Amino acid sequence: MLPRKLYFVFLLLLLLAHPVLASKPDYIKVYHPVVHEAEMLVLSKDYKAALNKYRQAFDAVNEPFARDYYNAAVCAVLAEDQKQTLDLLEKLVLKGVELPYLEKQEVFKGLHETKAWKKFVKHYPKNRKKFSHRADLDLRADLDELYARDRYFRFAEGGLRVYADTLRKIENENVDILLRTIVKRGYPGERLIGVGDTIEQLPRFSIVIERQTKAKKGFDFAPILQEAVQQGNLLPQAAAYLMEAQQGQRNYRTIALVKVSCTNRKDCEGNKKLKLLNKYLVEKVSNKEEANINARRTALGLEPLADYRKKVLYSLQDNRFKFANTWSVKHYVVPSRDAAEVLTEGHEIADTALFAEEL
Repeated sequence: MLPRKLYFVFLLLLLLAHPVLASKPDYIKVYHPVVHEAEMLVLSKDYKAALNKYRQAFDAVNEPFARDYYNAAVCAVLAEDQKQTLDLLEKLVLKGVELPYLEKQEVFKGLHETKAWKKFVKHYPKNRKKFSHRADLDLRADLDELYARDRYFRFAEGGLRVYADTLRKIENENVDILLRTIVKRGYPGERLIGVGDTIEQLPRFSIVIERQTKAKKGFDFAPILQEAVQQGNLLPQAAAYLMEAQQGQRNYRTIALVKVSCTNRKDCEGNKKLKLLNKYLVEKVSNKEEANINARRTALGLEPLADYRKKVLYSLQDNRFKFANTWSVKHYVVPSRDAAEVLTEGHEIADTALFAEEL
């Protein structure tokens, strides 16, 4: 058997020996920039134009992402285009999104009494069956098992203190299993294993990648993640988050907004109230640093940092759209004024910073 490090190199070389075919679209170039345009039109509340942009993005690739189908469906319902709304919701079902989840979404409830919705519900079992035949649910279950293996001893009595060696072995084995899967089947994206019932942001097996940090000299998945984004098997937002988790560096600024609250009101307010407390903040960056960040973001298919922050801020006011991720907003709760000052240093109020040019 090859030594572990050489074996990983062998697997990676084998993976990268299969470049994207020229006939396959590069999602970084033809898909995500157009989706970004659609999302910015949503911020302008031009839902009809946004829907047209989404359609343009969908036409450019074979397998659009569920998140974008969902946002396009919201645009369609707001533009009073019932047919496109239900066509897009049907596409979500074919990707694995369950009917109960869609029924709970407030934005679609106005359709529930229509004949078109009732027809959509009637066809749901058939479309769900199509999804089950299309997606490799056995592979999804196998990959979910990696998550279960990772957690079992970590949350057993004694945890890391007692089972450190066992956990290290499990982490190494999980990497080996995941790499073998990627080499054999490609990166397990929506096309291969579908999405979770509620449009998951990261499939459970992603924990395997998160554990492989640079600080622990773990396996670097960056080239694999980059290729997965190009091929349309992974959203760039998820790839950026996983790369930052591995590297321990905020190269893409996936945390868009920060909010700091204080449990000791008397200490934090005192004679001079902290102006940045309990407000959504953005980190100040120089023009040069922002240009470097944006260069990295563009290379991965992400929008400019300022636009990303605007989308996340918008999603806090209008939660009908899926523009933010679980990692997009960081909320700190601190016990003292000193701690609050440390965490708010180098930040400014998001509304003021992001929309200063428009005022």
